[in-house]
Formats: sequence, C-alpha cells, structure tokens
Amino acid sequence: MRIGILVESFPRISEAWLANQIIDLVKRGNEVSIYSVYPNSDSIIHQQVKTYNLIEKTHYFFNPKVNTGKRFWLGLGFILGNFCKVKPSKVMLAIKAILTKKIEPLFGFNYIFLKGMAELDILHAHFGEMGVFAAKMKKAGLLGKAKVVVSFHGHDIFPYRREIYKKDYNIFKGYADALLVNSIYSESLLQEIFPFSQVRIIPVGLSLDYFKPEYQLATKVRLVFLGRLVYLKGGLLMVEIFHRLSKKYPQLELVMIGEGEKRNEIENKINEYGLTDSVFLKGALSQDQVINELKLSSIYVYPGLIDPFFKAGETQGLVLQEAQAMELPVVCSDIGGIKYGMVDGETGFLVNEGDVDGFAEKIQLLIDQPELRRKMGKSGRDFVKKHFDSKVIGDQLITVYTEILSKN
Repeated sequence: MRIGILVESFPRISEAWLANQIIDLVKRGNEVSIYSVYPNSDSIIHQQVKTYNLIEKTHYFFNPKVNTGKRFWLGLGFILGNFCKVKPSKVMLAIKAILTKKIEPLFGFNYIFLKGMAELDILHAHFGEMGVFAAKMKKAGLLGKAKVVVSFHGHDIFPYRREIYKKDYNIFKGYADALLVNSIYSESLLQEIFPFSQVRIIPVGLSLDYFKPEYQLATKVRLVFLGRLVYLKGGLLMVEIFHRLSKKYPQLELVMIGEGEKRNEIENKINEYGLTDSVFLKGALSQDQVINELKLSSIYVYPGLIDPFFKAGETQGLVLQEAQAMELPVVCSDIGGIKYGMVDGETGFLVNEGDVDGFAEKIQLLIDQPELRRKMGKSGRDFVKKHFDSKVIGDQLITVYTEILSKN
C-alpha cells in the first residue's frame, strides 16, 4: 500500500511509538511517506529513526516562522525553486480549495508541492487536529481516492474541550473512513464527544525485538519513573512515595526520566527531604538510553493523576508496556486507561489515585519479595507480547486499512 502519515512534527522524542509503527509498516513492504507540518525541534533523535532512514521518508511543510515580509520572499524563492516539479492540475485544485475556504492556505499551498500525497491509498493522521485537516483535504478533493484514518491519543479528546470538539470533529462523519483510539477509556471519551460508529481500539505499541531485558545481579533495589514532569504524570507524588519508603529502606534509589514544567518543584522537594543522594533526575533520554535505565531498575512506578483542568487521566500510558516488556513489575494509579495496559495482581498492582500509603505498601511488598518481582516481570512481558508488540499492532492496522480500501 501507499501510506501517508500526517503529523504535527516528526520525529518527536516522546513519540517513539510512532516511529515503531512506521517501521513495522515499512518492514511489511508498504511505501510509507511521512508528512510533517513542523520540523523536529527535539535535540534527541531515537536510533531507530536513523537506522530505518525515516527522516529521508519525511516531507516537511513549507511553514517558516518569520514575519510576513520575510515569509513572502522566502515563499517566492520556494515556489521558483520548485516550480519545475509542480503539476498544473494540483495547482488548480489547491487554489480552488483555498478560495472556497474548504482548506486552510497552509495545507492548500503545501499540497501543491508535497510529493505523493495525491497518489496515496491511505492517509493516516495522528491526533485529532491533524485528522481534521486530513478530512478537509479529502472533502476538497485533494486526496484522490485515498482513505482517511484518524488516531486519537489523549489530549485531543480531553473533556474540557468537548463542545469545541463536537463542532470540529463533525467532519469525520462524512470524510473519515476509520477512527482509532488507544484504549476503552479513550473510546468512552470520544463517544461522549460524538457517537461515531466506526471507532476501533488499537493501542500504540513497541518492538519486543528492541525492548529486551538483560538479567543482572542487582546489588540494590531501584525504582524508576518515566514520564513528562507535569501534573498529570504525578512526578511530585512520586517523590512523596519515595520519601515514605526511604525511611525504611535507606539504600533504595529512584531514577526519574523526563522533562517538564514541574522539574523545579520536584528538585526543591528532593532537596527539602534530603534525597539528593538517592533520587536522580535524568532529564529527557533517547529510547536506547531509556532501555538501559530500565535494565538497571527493579520496579516501575506510575502515580498518575486526573488533571483538574483537563478533567481526564492518561489514556494508555505506553511507558507501562515498555517497563513490562523489560520484565519490571509495575505499580500504577487506577485512573483513565491505565488498567487496560497491565493486569492487576499479575503484572503489577493498581493503587487508588493519590494514595501514598497504598503505593508504599505495594512497592514494599515487591521490595521484600524478589521472587514476586521476577514472576510479575515475566508475566508482564508475556502480556505485552500478546497485546502491544509492534507486529500485533501492525496486523490490526493492516486489517483496518484493507477493510476500508475494499469499500467503495
């Protein structure tokens, strides 16, 4: 198949799952093109992106962030430099779509120059806003016979914007061929916005060939937290939980991986509790670096919270599957879609949101019982292999693509 992936920016360090998904599609023999509205702004690029030359498959929109005058001259230079590649039929279609306000000028202009977009079989847009643009392009007749697939990932279906989404997402009724969500919880959020009949649940996944545990004789137990340092992820609560445990286990360590607006508060709390020798903030890491940290860890903890502003919690939490793939037992908040990404009592434990004592109790159980850690870790990898491996997710995607292509 000729598959286009429409995203806001590529590659992003926080979206390794997208690279994994694209790599699986390429391995299956599909011709994949990535269309990115903005260039990558992250300083770290995952090794998998480089290994499979995904940057070379990426077409970036002409969208300079400069003042109007400079933008005009840059645009003129861009047009002159690419004029020989332009098809008159694409120009006419784009101009008509822009003048009739069926599509935003940014997308209409770039459609003229983006290679291969008019010849796609599938245009798969990730996140709701990109899906709206894809549906508008289809409505304007810019995508030929291509089918439109839209994946929602969480912050594009938050309840606090429900009334806005009801208006924006209405276009999917006529111009999206399949809508995908990553969990039962995500499906419920989307159905509250608008009851679409064509919603499918396909989680984001990871490569079990890439996430491989290495058995090492650990001299001490180490907890690991992986996620953006924002309220939703519960980083501050993680420090509170560790502080409680450190009183009984002075040799216990905690590694926190991620960056975000709460970093200063977290650092201050670590200093306040005198934990600078046992809590280590690693910042943002590449996927290879994350894997190395997980190899050295014993238990993964995710004390996520329902955000009072967004009125929602994590819709899937892929880091839980990454930790389980590395045979780590997980201790997580029972919120949002988390419960669908692990098995309570088998691959780890669910704890009530914000329950510091509850988290400490379950973690203590795993600290005191190394055999239970090993048993839950092995069950976790088996669970992920069955439900979240890139090959499993790829099978599900190909099934959806094939089904919608078979319909007129």
